[in-house]
Amino acid sequence: MSQELITVATLSSPVEASLVQNQLEAAGIRSFMSDEAAVGMAWYLGNAIGGVKVQVAESDAPRAFDVVNGHEPVTITEADWRNPAGLDEEAEEFDSEWEEDEAAEEESAAKTPDSDLNEMVDRAWKTAVYGILLFPLQLYSLLLLIKIAFRGENLSFEQRRKVRISYFMNTWMILVLLFLAIDASSRFFMQFQ
Repeated sequence: MSQELITVATLSSPVEASLVQNQLEAAGIRSFMSDEAAVGMAWYLGNAIGGVKVQVAESDAPRAFDVVNGHEPVTITEADWRNPAGLDEEAEEFDSEWEEDEAAEEESAAKTPDSDLNEMVDRAWKTAVYGILLFPLQLYSLLLLIKIAFRGENLSFEQRRKVRISYFMNTWMILVLLFLAIDASSRFFMQFQ
């Protein structure tokens, strides 16, 4: 014997409908949701579809209406957001400690001239290596190396090694490309003689 399903609540989202369904099941009433997939996928059509319907068997409808209607909505005020146990002072202390820690981290992360030089050396070295594949990077690497040379700062052993390798790679790449350009231009002009 099949029973007809009665809609006891119509809600705007599947999440809200699930909460109502949980209340009904806690009261021992078996319930079903209708149109939850359609509203979940096309939420902007929720009103056109009629929302998500929570349905129960016809025999359980009176009890289900009592459960759904007996639930009072909870309103949250600004006072509810505040901590009545006086823990606001602890939260303020935590916030001030956190701000002090954040300020200390910012100070330690501030760039020093030494770290700026180290970044420039690393950038020159990396662009010299990548410049083997992309020629214009060699020119950028040379520009960085010239800036490093004119800074007049003492370099560490590792920095000097990277600068030397960068100069070597840039020089040879530019010489090879210059030789290829001269060779190509001489072949081009030989065709017209």
